[in-house]
Amino acid sequence: MTGPAPDQPPEALFRRWVHVREEDDAGVRVYRPADRPLPPARGRDGIEFRPDGTFVDYQPGPADAPGRRPGEWRTDADDRLRLTGPAGRGSTVFHLVAVDDDVLRLRPLGE
Repeated sequence: MTGPAPDQPPEALFRRWVHVREEDDAGVRVYRPADRPLPPARGRDGIEFRPDGTFVDYQPGPADAPGRRPGEWRTDADDRLRLTGPAGRGSTVFHLVAVDDDVLRLRPLGE
């Protein structure tokens, strides 16, 4: 059995994730699968990674309805994910600390 290509993130990344701020630790953002029960909280943001290199950023909007912002992602060296907003505007880089079927851990990197 072979794993993902060195520049490809694990298959577990490709789903919708919800940011569970109360679990963040030491600058690492913690996300849980959107289909799992979570404690009540107002204004949870989230992200959905797709295998085709696109993502959707979910941010709280009016009446807590999520706003959607599409973009593209790619992998850089050393387990880095580079997320670029619509029309190439704005880029954010994260270190992919860990991902499995239950948790996604991302550390924002300043660049």
